[in-house]
Amino acid sequence: MMPLAVRDQTMKHLRPLLLCGLLSACGGGSDAPNSGALPVPPVAAPAPSPAPAPTPIPTPTLTISSPTLRTLPGGPAVPLTAQLSSGATVNWTLAAGAPGTLSAQSGNSVRYLPPSGGLTATTPVNITASGDGVSATLTLAITLEPGAPGLYSVAWRTSTEPTMWQPVSVATDTAENIYALLEVSASPSRRGPPELVKIAPNGAITSLIGATWFGQPENRANAQRLYFTSGFAVDRAGNLYFATTPIGVALKLGEQASSGPNIVKITPSGVLSEFAGGVGEQIGAMTDGAGSAARFLNPRIVGIDYDDNVYLLDANDTPRKVTPGGVVTTLKALPAGLNADLNGNTYSTDATFKLTRTNPAGVTTTVPGVPYCVDGRPALPLSCLNESAYMFRPISAASYVLLDQYGAIRRLVLQR
Repeated sequence: MMPLAVRDQTMKHLRPLLLCGLLSACGGGSDAPNSGALPVPPVAAPAPSPAPAPTPIPTPTLTISSPTLRTLPGGPAVPLTAQLSSGATVNWTLAAGAPGTLSAQSGNSVRYLPPSGGLTATTPVNITASGDGVSATLTLAITLEPGAPGLYSVAWRTSTEPTMWQPVSVATDTAENIYALLEVSASPSRRGPPELVKIAPNGAITSLIGATWFGQPENRANAQRLYFTSGFAVDRAGNLYFATTPIGVALKLGEQASSGPNIVKITPSGVLSEFAGGVGEQIGAMTDGAGSAARFLNPRIVGIDYDDNVYLLDANDTPRKVTPGGVVTTLKALPAGLNADLNGNTYSTDATFKLTRTNPAGVTTTVPGVPYCVDGRPALPLSCLNESAYMFRPISAASYVLLDQYGAIRRLVLQR
């Protein structure tokens, strides 16, 4: 047996060695690798979060409007309103050389002041609102004085022409010509394609569609395209736009049709083309788009502005707009000044078949100074307004053409 003193001395030297061995076996106390244990993988640092994408700044939008698009030389000022979505200041510019002046060069609301005279024809006036890199232009027109207030008969045929024709729609242009679309007063199966006449301010009548086609040999195939129309309009260049329903019956949503409603355009020389809407087989829909991509259900043209945008009411009186390029969009409402007079009033008939005037504030009154037929039948001569006046198209800032269901066309010059 080892002496006690020697044993204590030996353990004194062995304790550090044993402790060192234990620490190495547990992986601690030494930087040397431990061949007896699996290596511990390093913990990866978390990847930095990507920086959030900057919020895009919306492109500013600008809207411009007016309660009327028409005035007279020396007539009332035309109020104009514009609004930038950014809230920035709106700047106004009157086109170089345009007659009249603006009441201010900036602000959300200004007035256009027409010249006192000196014009010999209807004159378009371009006014531009701009700001924040965007702009919008509104075209007004100064029309000529229409003459004494009253109700005047408009002749649409010569005394030698047959009486079987009847006007079914009217339109006007900026030169104050009246256009009347005529159909035979018979059942649809017997009446054939329509005719179209142009009535100059001096009363001269020109046949555009009839024995000839815009002065060229008759084109019944083109005229047949206008067999079922619901309103038409004429732009500043003399192009005509017709809303057509090829089968004569309004399409319903989702209904299959061999040819859908569309808008056709006829140039002053008589070239007919598809302007908006499809002509082939399609499913009934109201679809916005350019040219043939657009779709209509029951389009009815109700007016045209001085920028040559055509406005119509589609199914359920849905307001829609067709630009000069044929782009169709659906609107919340028709422009307030579309068919308004120089004071922003619009016209219709009430339950008693009286002509009514609605001012920009929405107040409706009976138009004074208009002779009304006592029993609702057309008078001879046509000196009174019968119960069926239903189509009103502005000729100037203070006159309208009226068409009734008896085929009578009258010109109404307003009292101001």
